Amino acid sequence: MNDDQRAEGPSGDPDAASWFVRLQRQPDDSELRSAFDAWRTADPSHARAWAEVARTWDQLGDLKDDPEILAARAAMKAELAAERRGSRMPWAAGIAAAVVTGGALLGYGLWGPGRGPDAPTAAATPQAVAIYRTMVGEQQTVVLEDGSKVTLNTDTEVQLTGWDGGRDLTLVQGEAYFVVAKNTERPFVVTAGGRRVTALGTAFAVRIEPTRWSVALMEGKVRIEGPQAAAVEMEPGQYLVQDGDHPWTIERRNLEDLTSWRDGSLTFENRPLGQVVEEMNRYSRRKVRVADPVLASRPLSGRFKSGDMAGFVATLEAYGLVRAERGATDTIDLHPVVSE
Repeated sequence: MNDDQRAEGPSGDPDAASWFVRLQRQPDDSELRSAFDAWRTADPSHARAWAEVARTWDQLGDLKDDPEILAARAAMKAELAAERRGSRMPWAAGIAAAVVTGGALLGYGLWGPGRGPDAPTAAATPQAVAIYRTMVGEQQTVVLEDGSKVTLNTDTEVQLTGWDGGRDLTLVQGEAYFVVAKNTERPFVVTAGGRRVTALGTAFAVRIEPTRWSVALMEGKVRIEGPQAAAVEMEPGQYLVQDGDHPWTIERRNLEDLTSWRDGSLTFENRPLGQVVEEMNRYSRRKVRVADPVLASRPLSGRFKSGDMAGFVATLEAYGLVRAERGATDTIDLHPVVSE
C-alpha cells in the first residue's frame, strides 16, 4: 500500500469516508483491506463511523450501479485524460454531470450521523432584549412572541433590540432567514451592517460578510435603506447584493439554491472550486485549502451536505477531481490530480 492509498483524517488519523473511497478504488487490494480491518477494530468509534457510512451507502441500493452514474464517471475520466494531454476543456460541462450525480450519490451516501445544534443562548444586555447565537456548523430556529421565525445559519448572531412599539432585530454577523408574521401596525425591521430591511409580512434572508452584504427575498415585499443609496423595494425572487461601498445591485437568482442551507445542504452551479471550498469551510471547524490557483478557479456544480467535510472531499476524490492531503493539523489540502 503506497502513500496515496492511506486513508487519513484530521491529525493523521484514518476516517471512515476516506477508507470508503480507497476501498472503492482498490477493492482487490489485500494489503489495503488488512489495514482497513485493523483500523476498524482498533476503536469502537471507528466501527460505528464505518457502520454509518455503510448504512447510508446500502440505502442507495442499485443506484450506485446506475448507468447514468457510470457514464458520468467514465466521461469525467475521459475529460481529465484529455486535459492532461493539453486540451483545456473546462470542468463546467463534465463535472456538472459527474458531481451533481456525485452530490446525490457519494455526497449523500457519505453524510455522517445527524447532530442537532444546541439551543440558542439568550442574554439580556443594555442594547438588546435577547441575543441568539449559533456556533460554526450549527443552525437554530427561534420563534418570536408574534409567531415570526428566525433561522440562524452557521456562526451567526441576531439581537432582538426592540419589541414594544415595533419589531426590531439586528443581524450582527452571519446569515439568517426570516419568516415574518403579518402585522401592518408593527413593521418588522432587520438592521445589518448599517442598512435596514423593513417588512410587513414576508420571507427573506440577510447575510453579512466582511466586504459584502446581501438580501434574498422569497415572499412578499421588503424595503431596503442604506446610508449611501436611495431606498429601494424588492419583489419576490430578487437578490440584492452590495460589495464594499459600491452601489448595490438587484438581480434574479435561484433563491432556493441560495437558501438551501436551511435543509442542511449547499448547492453550487458553475462556481469556482475555491469559492465552493470557502463556503463549505463556513460550516466546519475542519478546514479545506486549495493552494493551486488553476485548481481553485475551475468551475464546479453540485449539492453537498453542509458541515460534512469528509464527505465533500471524498466525493471530489472519488471522481478523480482532486488529490487530498490530510495533514497533522485539522486541515485538508486539495491538489491537482497528477497523471500517472
